[in-house]
Amino acid sequence: MSPESSACRPLNRNTSSRPSATDININLPSFPAISSTGFFDSMSINAPRHVICVPGGWRSFDEVSTTVAVFGGSGFELDREYSSLHPDPRMVPSFRAAFDRVHPTMHERDWEAIRNHSSVAYVLSPPILSEEAVAISAQTLQLTGALLKNGGVAAKAESSGIAHGREHWLELATRCLQSSTGHAQRAALYYALVRRPILDDKTGSVYSCGMHLLGKPDIEMESTRDELVAVQWIDLLGLYLIADQPQRLLTDGDGFRLHDSGPRRIIRLLPCTRYEKDEFFFNPYGMIRLEPQP
Repeated sequence: MSPESSACRPLNRNTSSRPSATDININLPSFPAISSTGFFDSMSINAPRHVICVPGGWRSFDEVSTTVAVFGGSGFELDREYSSLHPDPRMVPSFRAAFDRVHPTMHERDWEAIRNHSSVAYVLSPPILSEEAVAISAQTLQLTGALLKNGGVAAKAESSGIAHGREHWLELATRCLQSSTGHAQRAALYYALVRRPILDDKTGSVYSCGMHLLGKPDIEMESTRDELVAVQWIDLLGLYLIADQPQRLLTDGDGFRLHDSGPRRIIRLLPCTRYEKDEFFFNPYGMIRLEPQP
């Protein structure tokens, strides 16, 4: 099952705002974080890996290989088994299933370029351990930007099922590279790589996909008619875990609010059972479920 399947489909809502929030007891800078020990250590960790799909106009993959070597470096590679110097008719429908609905940036020129592509490159990152996740993801984003400047016309992060328009990928890569703070750099990675909200019809939940690429668990909650609400909850916790990187331990049963006077939710730490361990979207760090307080 994948975010593009009929059972798990993306919701449509255009919002890019980040809500302000506090924990139920303390201000945001003290909000508890996930420890590297304990609950998630009991799981068998399958190291995630970036897989970037880049349609382009290459007549050979020499330029792609050079770009990967220069901008990716050690551990990054062109997947020659699946890359092709022929157009792939699956590209347009796969990008239509994957483009970011929260902040749509695919324009007609992007779709036209995808329709007219003549080759497809698949690029792999090295396996991602949690302590290297931000660095490898930042390198992957820079490599994606370089591929788009050197023959690529579009890009899709296969390991989280998200696609952006070419110009937005370049903007995110620049923002990540030139950010004056680590917080801003990590926020750019979150917006580049994490897809949300995805609807799971089988469980009646909405969830994120891609946090595993940044060394953190994904986030889920019950589905709601107002997708903006789901985005606010997921982004608040997701950006805090990724961008702010708090040091305190997150424990099962902690409380969480969007606002001081808002409704309270209970944090539940769960294993990832939505995907098999050998699937791109499997999160070895598990899931955080935000449950309504009874």
